[in-house]
Amino acid sequence: MKEILNVVVCQCGVVWENPDENRLRLRSFIESYHQRCRMDTRPDLIVLPEFFCTGFTSNTSLAEEPEGLSLRWMRALAGSTGAAVAGSVPVMDGGNVYNRMYFTCPDGGTVFYDKRHLFRMSGENDVFTPGDRRCIVEYLGWRICLNVCYDLRFPVWSRRTSEYDYDVLLNVASWPSSRMTAASILVHARAVENQAWAVFCNRVGESPDDNYCGGSLIVDFKGRSIGEFCSDDTTGKDGGFLHAALDIRDLHRFRDKFPAWMDADEFLLK
Repeated sequence: MKEILNVVVCQCGVVWENPDENRLRLRSFIESYHQRCRMDTRPDLIVLPEFFCTGFTSNTSLAEEPEGLSLRWMRALAGSTGAAVAGSVPVMDGGNVYNRMYFTCPDGGTVFYDKRHLFRMSGENDVFTPGDRRCIVEYLGWRICLNVCYDLRFPVWSRRTSEYDYDVLLNVASWPSSRMTAASILVHARAVENQAWAVFCNRVGESPDDNYCGGSLIVDFKGRSIGEFCSDDTTGKDGGFLHAALDIRDLHRFRDKFPAWMDADEFLLK
């Protein structure tokens, strides 16, 4: 097991409905950042926002095949950086369109999670099909629960149900500036109630309907915001990279000392 997990959140702008340009720009941003990192801080996990290649759109003509260009691009990026890469992409699979979060490993291994809670206020639920399963990735000995944007508002879906259910809740988002106060509260709450790290990756910039101010967070199991933000205007106004080193030993010591999970209410998720 790797005791220290270096997580890097890419808080970037997204060119509206232009996957080719977004993939090209992102590769440039990330490779430049990677080259600047000291060896001991180079990422084990790189996190991209929700719909990093298109912006938060309901345009189904942009939905990719399950083995589409963006997934192949993520695998190539993971291979070249030696870090897992996570982010979400619109995907057409079996006649349905999903907001699909991929987690790609440097060896090419891939796990996906389909967003469960669709944002009806924008009509996402009219176009996309909701996922029906939670997804916990095992990577370098860590257990990482995948989560997309609006999922953050539903604590039962993200509830850690046993001592070792997961270590990190990873949420990728296109969360507008107008609701960022709520986002911050929710990220901190999910971390505290689940005694886990909560990693929240949000975009910057504008879309036809919204604007985004970033506000990405890495929150520890005690509810403390951690990490170091490196501004990088090439990624967009207020853009840059948020880095934190997560130590699994700290988490285990805290859970042993304060085992609140043992008093949690049981429930059946339907």
